[in-house]
Amino acid sequence: MFFPSFFFKMLNPFGSFEYTLIIVALFPVHCFPSCMCLRCVFHRTSSLVVFFKCSFLPLSFPAEYLFLFFFLSVSFFVFLFPIFSLFTLIMSDNENWNRGDAWIYDKDGNQPGDIQQAEVVGVTGIDLKEESPDDSANLAQRRINDMDQERAEWVARRRTPKNALHKCVNYILPYGGLLASGLNLASSSIGAGIIALPSAFEASGIIMSVIYLVVIAFLTVYSFTLIGIAGQKTGLRNYEQIVRALMGNGADYWLAFCLWLLSFGGEVSYAISLKNVVTQFLDNGAGVPDYLRTIAGQRLITSALWLVFMLPLCLPKEINSLRYFSLIAILFIIFFVICMIIHASENGLKDGMRSDLVLFQTGNKAIGGLSIFIFAFICQLNALEVYNELYRPSVLRLTLSAGVGVFLCFTLYFIAGFVGYADFGATVGSLSALQMYNPIENPLMGVSYVGIMLKLCVGYGLHMIPVRDAIYHVVGWEVHTLAWWKHACVCTSMATLSLIGGLFIPRINLVFGLVGGFSGGFIGFVYPAFMYMYSGNWTLGSVGWFHYLSTYFLLLVGIIAIVWGTADTVYGAIIANN
Repeated sequence: MFFPSFFFKMLNPFGSFEYTLIIVALFPVHCFPSCMCLRCVFHRTSSLVVFFKCSFLPLSFPAEYLFLFFFLSVSFFVFLFPIFSLFTLIMSDNENWNRGDAWIYDKDGNQPGDIQQAEVVGVTGIDLKEESPDDSANLAQRRINDMDQERAEWVARRRTPKNALHKCVNYILPYGGLLASGLNLASSSIGAGIIALPSAFEASGIIMSVIYLVVIAFLTVYSFTLIGIAGQKTGLRNYEQIVRALMGNGADYWLAFCLWLLSFGGEVSYAISLKNVVTQFLDNGAGVPDYLRTIAGQRLITSALWLVFMLPLCLPKEINSLRYFSLIAILFIIFFVICMIIHASENGLKDGMRSDLVLFQTGNKAIGGLSIFIFAFICQLNALEVYNELYRPSVLRLTLSAGVGVFLCFTLYFIAGFVGYADFGATVGSLSALQMYNPIENPLMGVSYVGIMLKLCVGYGLHMIPVRDAIYHVVGWEVHTLAWWKHACVCTSMATLSLIGGLFIPRINLVFGLVGGFSGGFIGFVYPAFMYMYSGNWTLGSVGWFHYLSTYFLLLVGIIAIVWGTADTVYGAIIANN
């Protein structure tokens, strides 16, 4: 059974008693919100039916069964963590968990970077198992160098201009450059995330929101450093393959599920946002037919826009194919934030700061914005795609690209969150920014809404990349060699499912809370930390105090996000619909 062995290794990577005790001590505390949710389940059964019938229309089977399945699945995962960790003390084998730089050499034929080993054997004709660990590592390193050279030649061909226009554009935004990569990462984050920032500020309070922004921004950039180190050591440029090579079978499938869930949730949130934009135009426009003001009419227009503008951007195989759209989309987001500032200066802040603004929220509501902030910053999904297409790829350049994207995100997130909250105060509630303005009465806001629609289309296409990659990893396909019609069928089917979810799920914060806290905690925090630990030679003396403490801090924040963020979302949704 690969699943238990994966959790044994993940919970106790070095087989030491003190690490296990730390993890066991953490989880009972974080499970408390789940206990509160459990009491709410049995005392508010009728509210569960209302919640799920309102959130996931239409249902063809009793809604309480759907909720019970979801809740028991999450609770099973949360409550069994301490049990798995304690059992590790008895069953764990420490002989092979800290393999150093020879991670590719392993006594278990199914565990070591089997894809990497197969490539080495195919080129050299030498079986790594018949060689010593040092020879295995040397052969693997030579193959890594060969693959890096192949990637460099491929990127160089893409950077060669084919015409005058391409030469001009390539001079400003070169293929694989830091700016192009940073804009792609920022574009994959900004969008559905930024429109929920006023709600997150209202949920957490102004000062606490700033703390969240600073901490998550730093950890996001740092996670790119760890992912880059793992990619450099293994020579792999696929998130799931690196995890499989370093942590063994099962870990990559769980990661693929988390990647798929987070990215698919992002696709759904973009569809919901598109529907919100359409609704604002139709509800406030003059001369709009009555049918288009109905829910069915709004869904019809949303589906038509999705078919014409969103679906085609899901079909390109390469992320840099969208770099031109990414630049334009980011400019429209900046324009939208400027319009928010103008609107606040003319309305909510015209007479000074509102009296209903809160610096620190208290109670369960205080942690409600955590999942939204995590979802807003998550761009690790495309980290290896960007690394693979970087010009002169290195960990430093990947970190700088992430820094460019995260800095732009941080600036826009702070302005949008604070200004939106200061403009509307406590009335923000769970509304997205797109539901708070009238694009018909305010021409500038109307133009920005059109730009937001472009941004939603670009972000929709970028989020399809990890969705398809997770599926390709499970079935064993390679995107660069896959027939285009098969690629188009997979992307179209996933996009259609996300459209259906976007049309029938009413609140975007519900999506952010569930997938942001749970999947975002794993992808953005837990897995990068473990990838660095398992990449070899991870000790205090070799990595230094900064990396040692920062890696554990990254892991701790991921645990908090998974347990507290998910539990608070479920608990808040039940209370809100009671």
